[in-house]
Amino acid sequence: MSPIANYEQQINDYKAEISQVQQRLSMLGWIRLLCFAGVLCCGYAFFRNNFDAIWLLAGLAPLAAFVVVLVRYLSQQEKLNLLKTLLELNEKEWRLAATGQSGFDDGNRFVDEQHPYTGDLDVFGQASLYAHMNRTGTLMGAKALAETLKQPLMDAVQIRQQQEVVRELASRFKFRQLFAAHASLIGEQPDDIPGLHKWLSMPLEFLNSKWVNIARWLMPLLLLGGAVYYFVTDEYYLFTFFLCVNWGILGSQIKKVNAQHQLISNKEKIFGKLAWLLQLISVEKAEHVALWKTQHEQAVAAKTSLSQLAKISSALDQRLNLLIGVFLNSLVLYDLHCIMALEKWKSRYKNELPGWLDVIEKMEVWNSMATFAYNHPEYIYPSINENDTQLVATGVGHPLIPAEECVRNDIGIGAPQQFLIITGSNMSGKSTFLRSVGSNLLLGLRGMPVCAVSFSCSPVQIMTSMRIKDSIARHTSYFQAELLRLQQIVAVLKSGEQVFILLDEILKGTNSEDKLAGSRRLIEHFLQYHCLGMIATHDLELGHMEDTYPQRIRNYCFESTIKDDQLFFDYRIREGVARNKNATFLMQKMEII
Repeated sequence: MSPIANYEQQINDYKAEISQVQQRLSMLGWIRLLCFAGVLCCGYAFFRNNFDAIWLLAGLAPLAAFVVVLVRYLSQQEKLNLLKTLLELNEKEWRLAATGQSGFDDGNRFVDEQHPYTGDLDVFGQASLYAHMNRTGTLMGAKALAETLKQPLMDAVQIRQQQEVVRELASRFKFRQLFAAHASLIGEQPDDIPGLHKWLSMPLEFLNSKWVNIARWLMPLLLLGGAVYYFVTDEYYLFTFFLCVNWGILGSQIKKVNAQHQLISNKEKIFGKLAWLLQLISVEKAEHVALWKTQHEQAVAAKTSLSQLAKISSALDQRLNLLIGVFLNSLVLYDLHCIMALEKWKSRYKNELPGWLDVIEKMEVWNSMATFAYNHPEYIYPSINENDTQLVATGVGHPLIPAEECVRNDIGIGAPQQFLIITGSNMSGKSTFLRSVGSNLLLGLRGMPVCAVSFSCSPVQIMTSMRIKDSIARHTSYFQAELLRLQQIVAVLKSGEQVFILLDEILKGTNSEDKLAGSRRLIEHFLQYHCLGMIATHDLELGHMEDTYPQRIRNYCFESTIKDDQLFFDYRIREGVARNKNATFLMQKMEII
């Protein structure tokens, strides 16, 4: 079944299931109302019949039924929320598959114009790789996915391991969707995880305090003794004295308690949901996938402990309840017992918690990558060549262009060609081809399938100069911004890194003669380093560099044709230097000249 057909079926199934749950909730609501009415009737009869105890006993049955129905109602309400989230997820998936329009977060907040390639390769923002790939539900997962796309893997073994995970996870449709739905229900706020880390870094002020440990058990016992003494002798001064001592202890520690409570208050739901995500991971096994097995083992160890933290956090939150905050605190020093349990938990799991969160982050990233792979079953996993630096591919298309509109081309670079100079007229497809190669190379080096018939590449750093912008805020002109990017590329080359360079119409900010001379010098400088590159240009004179460096530079081009007073593009790459021009023709057609 194709992805779009599967999503359509899921939508219909979830709509039917949601309707059933809503009917069940309506029925449970009426039953709950009847049970409550029964309790009220029994209570009324109790007072009307001179406090006859038989009516109290009779009222226990509808009260018990009310509690059972309430628990069932809340369970069904939670199920309804999950089903609605799954329905929304599948509707977004169907819309993306049918129209190419993503309803998922596009990661625009991660846009960085100074990054070596993300701006040029449409990694973030509207109609971006991130928007098509992102299925994260937590803020930490969204950030982890962004960091993943900002840095290709440079180790062939790691890339192949990622391929194994993505391939395996892509086949587990139900797990992926459940994980994404539960993650989106967490409702993580920007300060939640930073607050948790800040709490972990705080010293154990209560656990290491002997007098607090003694007082939290001794004072409630003494207060109980004072109460017994009051009932025996009718003297209340001992009880009052011990009560005042309790208040004094609480008052002396309240600032420290508040400092910790402020960092983890109202996080029971988050901890519980994170524990549930770990539970999902722990029951999903993939023994033959090394990376998955490692995450699975950590999840098994973590799920119960994080649930305990959720319960302790919830108990501490109850101090805000007036009855508990005043009554239980006064009698049994409730705050101290909760904060002690919290610090015991931190003492035991402080060093492990960041690793548990990392498991969730990794699974959210893998889930996003695997969903991308599932949505493109025609894509292939590239072969990673760790011996020779090269990129050889056939049928390469842009991963963001719909299949029916995508024109595919072949490319071969490396051993011995080091640079391809690609010429062509305006709108002929040069820039799109460069982005197609760069985007697929990025996908391949992160262990994902690529839009190609075959694709073999080597681990390399990707660096581009295609959409350079000036910056008023940085007092940087276009030409200066372009020079700074080229300087950045050269600095990486000098460090010895293997680099794949994509340049589109470089040195536009200077005159044509200076531009040609500078471009030649730049390419010659690049040839000194361990790098591959593609340069798109309108400067046909650059094509003569193939004569000077016949083994290291090759010319390719995209042509346009004019027939019956119409301009046509086939977007096919050819060997050689472009010959046709279209700027004057287009200006005439548009009556500009």
